[in-house]
This record gives sequence, structure tokens and C-alpha cells, in this order.
Amino acid sequence: MRRGWVVATAVGIVVVGGVAVAIRWPSGGGDGLPPARARVYADFSACLLTGEQGLASPGAGPVWTGLQDASGDTGVKVSYLAATGPATEANYLPYVNSLVQRRCDVVVTVGEPGTTVVAAQAPAHSAIRFVTVGGSGATSANVSPVRVSEHVRDDVAATVRQAAHAAGH
Repeated sequence: MRRGWVVATAVGIVVVGGVAVAIRWPSGGGDGLPPARARVYADFSACLLTGEQGLASPGAGPVWTGLQDASGDTGVKVSYLAATGPATEANYLPYVNSLVQRRCDVVVTVGEPGTTVVAAQAPAHSAIRFVTVGGSGATSANVSPVRVSEHVRDDVAATVRQAAHAAGH
């Protein structure tokens, strides 16, 4: 009989302890801790096509930073894709097409041959905004050329913000 009371008391202590832990567990409520934060993205994306070295490719660093700046205050999702292999138009075409198939709302390229490929492909994809940084400068209605300068970061960010705003984001 005494053994039964010991077991019942032990079970009671465990139950009471569990309830106490559950009540005190951090929930982001009134317990003094900030609520958990998750980044909420807009249903809008900007994709950067870089050279084989990725973000270390010539000119890609400030462009990527500009994309991140635009993402920070608009919620635009940003990503990049590095084209591997030779820097030729024939090699870059599948990478541009990949970003189109991914349904990127904005496709950004830096230098040649990406800007030439975008200039050729843009007319067939009028719903996508293309941003060409440097390169040939050929344009169509949905291509926004950005000059390489000390302001390229700000210019890319402004162009992406404008595209997101025009799309209602």
C-alpha cells in the first residue's frame, strides 16, 4: 500500500512539473522574450545571372548588394545563378532560359555575354523585367539598362524596387 502512495506521489510531481514547465516555456508572449520572427517575402523575385565565379565574378558584388537592399525594404525574394563554362552567348542562353522558367519577375545580368543574350530573349518574355548591367546596352520595352558606375548598387536597387512597385508589391 505504501508503495502505491510513493508511485502516485512521484507521478503527481512529474505532472505538476510538466505543467509548470509548459506555463513558463518561452512563447514570445508576455514572458519578456521577443516573439519569434520569420522573414515574409512578397510573391515577387529578382534573379541575378553571374559568371562562373558566382558573386565573385567581375561586377557581381555591388549588383548583388543592390538586390539585397531592394529585398530588405520590399520583401522581394532574391537569388543568383552562376553560369558555368565558357563566357559565350551559346553557353549563357540556357541559364537565361532557366531563370525565365523559374518565373523570376526580374532577371539581372552583369556584362557580356549575359546582356546580349537578354537583349535577344527579352522581346519573347514581355512579362519579365530584365536589367542589364554594363554590356551592349541594347534595349527593348522590358529591358532596363544600368550603367556601371560607383552608383550601380543604388541603381540596381532602385530598378528592382520600381519593378516590384509596378507589379503591386
